[in-house]
Amino acid sequence: MDFLKRLSKRLFFMVVTVVAMSVLIFFLVEIMPGDVAQTVLGQSATEESVAALRDAMGLDDPFHVRYFRWFGGFIQGDLGESLYMRGVEISSIFWRRVGHSMVLALTALLFYVPLSILFGILAGVKVGKPTDSIISFVGLATMALPEFVSGIILITIFSVYLDLLPISSIIPIGENLWQNLNILVLPALSITFVMFGYVSRMQRSSMIGVMSSDYVRAATLKGMPRLYVIFRHALKNALLPTITIIGMNMGWLFGGLIVVETLFGFPGLGSLTMSAIKTRDVPLIEACVLFITFIFVFSTFITDMAYAFLNPRIRFSGGEQ
Repeated sequence: MDFLKRLSKRLFFMVVTVVAMSVLIFFLVEIMPGDVAQTVLGQSATEESVAALRDAMGLDDPFHVRYFRWFGGFIQGDLGESLYMRGVEISSIFWRRVGHSMVLALTALLFYVPLSILFGILAGVKVGKPTDSIISFVGLATMALPEFVSGIILITIFSVYLDLLPISSIIPIGENLWQNLNILVLPALSITFVMFGYVSRMQRSSMIGVMSSDYVRAATLKGMPRLYVIFRHALKNALLPTITIIGMNMGWLFGGLIVVETLFGFPGLGSLTMSAIKTRDVPLIEACVLFITFIFVFSTFITDMAYAFLNPRIRFSGGEQ
């Protein structure tokens, strides 16, 4: 019952956060310099034609009217039309790009989560030893590398020198992503470089704390094999903070895809967002940014619920932590 109460409370806050962020996003895009109608028609357009287009697009309506029209359409799946690509429904390209980014994010997760947890456990149980020092150094080094730097390094090694992977992640005309899965490898590795440091260091820190706890010491004193103690007694509790970090970083992951996808030319939500900003395609900017915000808020909600479910002290108590 307490878990359901926590679930409903967090769900309410998630909805409130999304609505509040939608207002903020709409307001920030609205105050961007320049006239949308003028941008659509070009600088040579007459004042009369600009005024007529503003009226047709409803740009002269009050702020709250335009906001509810936009947000109401968004939650119904109607994202409007692109200003830069005249007459093209945003939905016709948006959800396909979202799907591509989802596949890329999942691929990156499959790369960095097992590696980070494994090496984090190894560093945690070998604390103070050369193995710990090497893993910690590699983690710090990868955290310090921006995505575009690690991407350039990977392109240089695997595409230029070894010629194993394509230098860009562009999907050829007439084909789809599933026919070109090799284009996912370099962008996913670029993300893995950054995420490895965060997750492995969290796993290491958590493992050190759990291994020094009383119940792990008691299991060790009983003569249980070390691997059994680590994986049977210590790992379950040591994974809780790591799961939280992984879930919290899902929102960051979609934001970080803007840099990675632009570098590799990958046709995902990140590169679409960058294109929308460059062309000042207001409806497309609003749709992309709001969706990334939703992913961040939703992943935080799922992480919080997973942590509460896996942690008995939260699940069976009425208090907040």
